[in-house]
Amino acid sequence: MKKKNRVLFAALLVFLLTGCGKTAVEKTTIVILKDGSIEHTIVEDFGEESVDALKNMMSEKAALYNNGNSAQGAGVTVDEVEVGEGVVKVVMTYPDAASFDGFMNMDVMEVDPALRAPFFYGTVEEAYAEGFDLEIELHSAEDDGVLQGKEDILSMGKNGIIIYDNEMNLGAPVQITAQYKPIYISENVTVAGKNAVEISGKEQLAYILLNG
Repeated sequence: MKKKNRVLFAALLVFLLTGCGKTAVEKTTIVILKDGSIEHTIVEDFGEESVDALKNMMSEKAALYNNGNSAQGAGVTVDEVEVGEGVVKVVMTYPDAASFDGFMNMDVMEVDPALRAPFFYGTVEEAYAEGFDLEIELHSAEDDGVLQGKEDILSMGKNGIIIYDNEMNLGAPVQITAQYKPIYISENVTVAGKNAVEISGKEQLAYILLNG
């Protein structure tokens, strides 16, 4: 079923654009660090005059989220906003995957929770307990091996898994890097390095099963 158009975090940036292009000098990236925190670098083609407004908006949004989620400990931070040749790079840090998911979906949840674009990082067992569909096919990142359906995937229940809806990045290519190597991936994911994958399109959830 084709997904509905969603009001997402990226849409908040639209009013700042003075001419957004399709090509950026580098891809938006999500890096999952060893302690489970996440560094998110958003790269977009913006007009330079939007930088101050963007920085203020992001800082205000982070403060709003942190005030409403103080029980989660360390908050979301805006680490860097810089511009070069019309390209704006925003670097943000999140204490964990749940905070990343919550922050990125903060506005859409107020409109319609059913339109949430999820991000999950945890074990396969935890993903199943949270209700993610594991009746899927995952292909080996190295050979012709296949995990076919829930039982195959749950047999690797202690392994880490990343589940990502690229509606969050409006379908534009995004690179995800973790501390562990991807061993099985869904068809909309390609290996982009030792511990990195690339996702494009937004019709299906992306699944990355890790070796740890």
